[in-house]
Amino acid sequence: MNARADTRTGRSTDDARPSSDYAALRRDPEYAELNSALLDLVPAGSAPAVLDLGCGDGAVSERLLSRDAAMSLVGVDPDPALLEAARARLGGRARFAEGDASSVSRLFPPDVFDVVVLANCIHLVPDLAEALGAIGQVLTAGGRLVFNSAFYSGAESPADLPLYAELVGAARSTARGRGLPLTRSGAGRPSGLRRTAGDYRAALAEAGFTDVVTTEREFTFGPRFLTALCSTPMFATAALPGVGRHTAAELLTETMQELHERAPFTITRRCVYFSATQA
Repeated sequence: MNARADTRTGRSTDDARPSSDYAALRRDPEYAELNSALLDLVPAGSAPAVLDLGCGDGAVSERLLSRDAAMSLVGVDPDPALLEAARARLGGRARFAEGDASSVSRLFPPDVFDVVVLANCIHLVPDLAEALGAIGQVLTAGGRLVFNSAFYSGAESPADLPLYAELVGAARSTARGRGLPLTRSGAGRPSGLRRTAGDYRAALAEAGFTDVVTTEREFTFGPRFLTALCSTPMFATAALPGVGRHTAAELLTETMQELHERAPFTITRRCVYFSATQA
C-alpha cells in the first residue's frame, strides 16, 4: 500500500514503501554521471556473462547492454517491484532474479559470471565479507568485480559539512515545532556509510581478490541531486531519527528548497571506484 504523510501535522499512514524510494536519485542526470566511469571498467567483447547486482529498475543494465549488445546479462535485486520495472524496461534482453549480494552463491552455480557490477549500492550491503565471498563463488577464475560508491566515509567535502549540518538542524527544528517524535539515533542507517575506501580495499584482499585498482573522482551537484538524496531512506532516517522515513524525506526536501531559495549553492562529493580480479 502506498501511503502519504502530512509533514505539517505529523500524521502519517503506512510507511512501508519498497526501495523505489531511491528512484528519484537514480533518475537524476548528475547522479547518473557517477556510474559512467564505472561502466568504463567493465570489459567488453567475447560475449561476457555479466551480473548487475542491485540492478534496481534496470537503468544500469540498459546502459551495459547498449555498450555491448552481445553480453549475457542477469540482474539481481531484493525488490520485486523494481525487478518488474527492469523486466518492462528490457524485455527479453536480460534475465532477472530476486535476491541480494549475499545470496548470489545460492541463486547461481559457481564460476558462471565473467563480470559482477554493483553500481553505487555496495554501501547498502550490511555484511561486506559475506557478500564478497558469495560474489567470488559465482565469478569465473580471472573474472572481474567492479563497484563504486559516493556514500562512504570521506565522500563529503569538508567545506560542505556546515551546509549538511544547517540542512539537518533546520529540518529537526521544524520537526520539533510540528510535534514530530525525534529520537537520539536512527535505526536502519546503513552501516556501509561508515566504511572508508581503505575498508573496501582490506575486505577485497581478505576475500582473495587480486589486482585491486582504486580511483576517486570529485563531482559537483546542484539542488536537484540534493532533493533526490533527501528522498532516500538512508539519508532521511539518519537525519530525522524517529520520524517516519517518508515524512522525514518530505520535510528535508522542503527545508533544502527553502535554504537554496535563500542562498543558492552546490555541493561536492567524491566517488570511489574499485576493480578487482577473482584469483
